[in-house]
Amino acid sequence: MAGQHNKIINAAARKILAPEGLFRVGSSRTWIDDNGYFVIQVEFQPSAYGRGSYLNVGISFLWEASEGLNDTLAFNIGYRVDKAGYASYRGNDAAFEEKMAHFAEAAMEKVREYRLFRDMDYAKEQMERWLGNIPKGRGFWEVYHLAMLCFLKRDFEEGKEYFNRFLRILKDSFYAGELYIEWHEELYNHCIQHLCPELESEDTAYKMVCDMIERRRNFFSGKPSYKKLKKGFTL
Repeated sequence: MAGQHNKIINAAARKILAPEGLFRVGSSRTWIDDNGYFVIQVEFQPSAYGRGSYLNVGISFLWEASEGLNDTLAFNIGYRVDKAGYASYRGNDAAFEEKMAHFAEAAMEKVREYRLFRDMDYAKEQMERWLGNIPKGRGFWEVYHLAMLCFLKRDFEEGKEYFNRFLRILKDSFYAGELYIEWHEELYNHCIQHLCPELESEDTAYKMVCDMIERRRNFFSGKPSYKKLKKGFTL
C-alpha cells in the first residue's frame, strides 16, 4: 500500500505525541506543541528518494520576522534529530512501526527539552550562549530573536543593544560580494520605519512584540489545519 508508511507514522505520533498535548497539522506529517510565544514543530520529514522519514524537531518563535517568513513556521532553534537518522519503509510493517515508535519517543524527548524555553530567563541564557559560539560575522537572525525576547521579557536596554546590533549586521549585508540582496534592504527599511518608532520605552517595545505574536497566532489559527492553535497567548 502506497500510504501504509504514512499511516504507521501517524499512528505512532498519535499514540505518543497527542496525549502530551501536541496536535497534527491537518493531514500532514507535522505536529505542533503550543507554548505561547513560540511553538515546537515535530516533523516526520519525507525523502524524495523513497518511502520513509527523517525526524526534525525545533522551536519556531511567533514574533514577526520578514514578510516572506511570517506566513510559515521555521526552525529557529533545533532541526534534524541526528540520532534518529533516516528510517526507510520496505514493506515490513512491524519493523517500521518499531522504528516510528522510537522516532516519536525521541521527538517527545526533544519537545520536553524545548519546553524549558517557556522560562524566558532560561531561553535568554541558552540563546546568548549559542550566539557566543557562532563565528564572528555569522550571526543574523539569532541576534534579532534575542532582541525580541529581551523586549518581551522587559529587558529593554539589552533588547535595544541586540536590535541595534542586528540593524548593523543587516545594513552591512545588503551586498554579498557583487550580489545585491534586495530583501535585506527591504527588511532594514521596515525595521527603521515600523519597529524603531516602537522602541521608545520598555512598555512600547513589550507591546510591539506582543502584537506581533498575536497577529501571527491569529493568522495561523484562522487556517483549518491550525484550528487547535488558540488565538490568544499567555506568558
